[in-house]
Amino acid sequence: MATLPVLRTLDDSRDPRWDTYVRSQASATFFHLLGWRRVIERAFPHRPHYLYVERAGGVVGVLPLFEVGGAPFTRALVSVPVGVGGGVLAEDEEVAGMLKDGARIIAAREGLAYVEYKSELARFPDLATKTNLYFTFRQEIFGDTEKQMEAIPRKTRAVLRAALGAKLQAELTRDDLDPFLDLYALSLRNLGTPMFPRTLFSALLEEFEPGEVDLLYAREAGRIIGAVMNFYFKDTILPFFAGTVPEARDVGVNNFLYWHLLETGYDRGFRTFDFGRSKADTGPFHFKRHFGMEPIPLAYQYDLVEGSELPNVNPTNPKYAKAIELWKKLPLEVTKRVGPWVHRRLP
Repeated sequence: MATLPVLRTLDDSRDPRWDTYVRSQASATFFHLLGWRRVIERAFPHRPHYLYVERAGGVVGVLPLFEVGGAPFTRALVSVPVGVGGGVLAEDEEVAGMLKDGARIIAAREGLAYVEYKSELARFPDLATKTNLYFTFRQEIFGDTEKQMEAIPRKTRAVLRAALGAKLQAELTRDDLDPFLDLYALSLRNLGTPMFPRTLFSALLEEFEPGEVDLLYAREAGRIIGAVMNFYFKDTILPFFAGTVPEARDVGVNNFLYWHLLETGYDRGFRTFDFGRSKADTGPFHFKRHFGMEPIPLAYQYDLVEGSELPNVNPTNPKYAKAIELWKKLPLEVTKRVGPWVHRRLP
């Protein structure tokens, strides 16, 4: 007699069965790992609901979820906050359906407006789907400098060669967080985006091992002018948080940082460079496209528990235009203090 699958809630944030299953799945992301749960729990007041399905004593599906949001924003159930990936991992459609039903029950019970699944591919044909807002970008890491350089379009290649000629120095480290925080906060302020809490970044370095999270700094005459926090999952490099001093764009510091990851990644055991998520037709979107990578649409899905309108909490929404312009004018230290308060309430 076949063993029936059973839906369960994960109470132990260090249960090794979860990560073992995640690492076995082709569509899994860094953000499915339990380390991400522990980081979010340390940095935010969000309540986790990690669902899994068990069959014959083994895990056959997982869904990481957090309750997010607060006044004046909508409250929702999200897989997962801050990350760009998430959603259901399941052996079959029966298991996937059990996880989706479990999430909806939680959302209805807690009075949450919707469940958001941050997946690359639409898993559920009956759910509302956004396909034209977010895109990701990927490139193979060749292990051949000339071939890697030729994959970059001519104009961007010229900027990169100029950056390489500027004698910038690259440094991979896990020891010095403050320069990164200063540059990232400055870049976010200039974009009109609230800064995350410091705990988010310190927790990432503490919860994940060397080889899973690190910092890349670019120095000019000893001064740090650019920084990226990188995630590593399976054979993929994902540069995730980045900041530079504004004048460093003149020496192509962003090109230099990402090129260093591409050029050195193969010898470190990586085969894919994931440039991460960008909103359509924004500056980061075009920067990545001009690096020679084609945009891949992300099919974020929504189970609308209350109401029928898709959420639109993102900087491209015109209703936030005045707030964004005001944020750009605030003193940097104010954005560092107030930004985490805002992020704790965003869905």
